[in-house]
Amino acid sequence: MRPPKRRGKRRRSKDKGPLRQNLEFAAVLSALFLVRRMPGWMQRGLAALLGESILWCVPRRRRTALANLRVAFPEMAEDVRKRIARASCRSFILTGLEGAKHLHGFAPSRTREKAREISAGVEAVFERARKHHEEAGGCIFVVPHLGNWELLSHAATLAGIPLTITVRPLDNKRLEKYLFEMRSTSGHQILSKRNALFHLREALRKGRSVGILADQHAGAQGVEVPFFGRPASTTTAPAVLALHFGRPIVLVTCLRRSGSYPYEAFLSGPIRPDPESDSRAEVERITAAVNRETEALVRMAPGQYLWMHDRWKLVKGWAGKAGQ
Repeated sequence: MRPPKRRGKRRRSKDKGPLRQNLEFAAVLSALFLVRRMPGWMQRGLAALLGESILWCVPRRRRTALANLRVAFPEMAEDVRKRIARASCRSFILTGLEGAKHLHGFAPSRTREKAREISAGVEAVFERARKHHEEAGGCIFVVPHLGNWELLSHAATLAGIPLTITVRPLDNKRLEKYLFEMRSTSGHQILSKRNALFHLREALRKGRSVGILADQHAGAQGVEVPFFGRPASTTTAPAVLALHFGRPIVLVTCLRRSGSYPYEAFLSGPIRPDPESDSRAEVERITAAVNRETEALVRMAPGQYLWMHDRWKLVKGWAGKAGQ
């Protein structure tokens, strides 16, 4: 018998030649150029088309989304879950399109006025966020993959909050440099996730606030705490930083709305660490509280959450059945 063929590794951009990387860079720049000139209705139409393509052309993501929705909403009818999965794919694409359009050429004076026009009660949210930052000398803003999380990066500048964010590095270094510069136009600090905890600690020591996306599967490095009633491996980074520096954690999200204002920002109450408690138990308590707040925000707009991510790392057999 012949031994089974070994599946080859996917080639990353950094493993490809300069020509291939330059072609990737040119393709992304061309796409961004077109997206920035699209009116809103065209962006929404494109998001619907591409979202539908993901749903049907990438069956593994469709199965994962439906399996996750079965865990989160067991009482929900299957056709409703399918509508939410479709809306989730559309929302994910729209976040990228809106980010490419709104984050280019950022100017605080012009953008502040624009924020008042498109977001309900944005000044009150800015005031609350600034108060949390100033009272604590820097706090930890946790952002779920809900609504348009990209727009929140510049919101800190409009609120007068010095912010440090870590983002995943790209294989294509030229593209990475360009996107880092685009995200940094507001003046806050964008750093690679390499040595992320070190960078975040340094930022808090300097009195800056930090922004963390903390709602993805954390593997063996996380702690298992409930999320929609099922244990999920969750990063302890926000809790560890909060306990070590005595800073509060605040969840923030930007949801899309219909009507006069297309967006609405939400800010949770502060989750404060108890320095007198056992550190290990306190980290678990804080992490569980972050998941509860995340769940409450997701329930406000489940169609805008990233259900395609395998949050619970469901077993293959069960996930496949859930997607049928």
